[in-house]
Amino acid sequence: MDEKRAEALNERMFTEMVGGMGLLAVYLGHRLALFKELAKSGPVTVSQLAQRTNLSERYLHEWLLAVATSEYVEADASGEIFTLSEEHAAVLADEDSPYFIGAYPGLLQGLAMAIDPLLEAFKSGGGVRYEDYGKHLREGLALTGRPMFKHEYVQKWIPTMPNVEAKLKRGARVADVGCGVGWSSIFLAKHFELAVIDGIDVDEESIAEARRIADQQGVNDRVQFHACAIEEFKFNVASPYDLVTAFECLHDIPYPVQALSRMRKMASPGGTVFIADMAGGEGFSDNNNHPLGRFFYNVSLLHCLPQAMVFPEAAGTGTAISESTVRAYAHEAGYRKASVLGIENPFYRFYQLTP
Repeated sequence: MDEKRAEALNERMFTEMVGGMGLLAVYLGHRLALFKELAKSGPVTVSQLAQRTNLSERYLHEWLLAVATSEYVEADASGEIFTLSEEHAAVLADEDSPYFIGAYPGLLQGLAMAIDPLLEAFKSGGGVRYEDYGKHLREGLALTGRPMFKHEYVQKWIPTMPNVEAKLKRGARVADVGCGVGWSSIFLAKHFELAVIDGIDVDEESIAEARRIADQQGVNDRVQFHACAIEEFKFNVASPYDLVTAFECLHDIPYPVQALSRMRKMASPGGTVFIADMAGGEGFSDNNNHPLGRFFYNVSLLHCLPQAMVFPEAAGTGTAISESTVRAYAHEAGYRKASVLGIENPFYRFYQLTP
C-alpha cells in the first residue's frame, strides 16, 4: 500500500469536512441575518453585535471565531473586533448583489435531511420526494438563483433572441416551466411591463411562495402561478405562448420528452422555447476534466436523480445533462431545430428550440 497516498486522502477529507462545517456556519449567519448586520455596523465587538441583534453573546462569540478562522469575516490580532469587508458583504449579505451566494449552504442542510430516504431508494430503485429535502433546499435554490435572474436574464440572455425581445416589448405571453418561487417570472414582468406570464411548478409550497412574492413585487396582475406538472398544465389553445422557458429543470423532469412536447404545443406559430440547463460534458471523460464535473455528479446523486426517480419509468437524466442529450430529447419531442445560444455562463448552456 502507498501510505502517502492514503495519508493524502485522509488529509483531503478532513479539509473538506472542515470546509463543509464552515459553510453551515455561513448558513447560520444567513438565517440569523448576521452578515447583514455586520455589513451595516462596520467593525464591531462581540458585545456590540449582541446588543444590536439581541442574540446570545456566547454563541455570537463562537460564531464570529468560526467565520473569522474560515476567512469569511476579518478579525483583529486579538480576535476581539470583527469586520465584514465590502467584497465579502456582496457575497454573503446583499441578496441583490450579482455575487450573492450566502443562502446556498442551505442546500447542504436540505441534502442531509434526505439521506435516510436516499438509503432506501438505493435498495428499492425508487426515489426521494422533493418535499423530503425541506425548506432549506428550496430557499437555497431560490435565493441563489435570484441574482442571476435579476442581473442576467433580461440584460444578457433575452438580447440573444431579438425577435423574442421585440415580442416581449409589445406584450408577449410567456410560460415559465419549473419556475420555483417565481423570480424568473417576476423579474421578466418587472422589465417588460406589457408581458403576461404563467409560472408553472410541481411543488405547491414553491408556488405559494411565488404568489406571495408576486403580490409583494406588485406584478400579480400579470403573473399567475400554477401548481402542477407541465404535462398536466391546462392552457387555452386559442391563446398560445410567444415564449416558453425552462430554467435548470429539464434534467430534473421525470419525463423530459413528454415535457418538451407539451411545451412545443404551448408555443405559438413562430414562438420560441428557451431552455437553460447544466453545461455537462459528453460523459465521464469530459465531466472529469470539467471544473464543475464534481458538482454535477454529487448534486445529481443527492438530489436531482432521486427526486425524478419517484416517478415510474422516469428518464433519470441526472444533473450532468449534455448537449447531445438535450438535442435528442428535442428531436424526439418534435422540434425542427435546437440551437445553442452564445451566452457565456460557467454553469449553464442555453438552447433556443424551434417548434
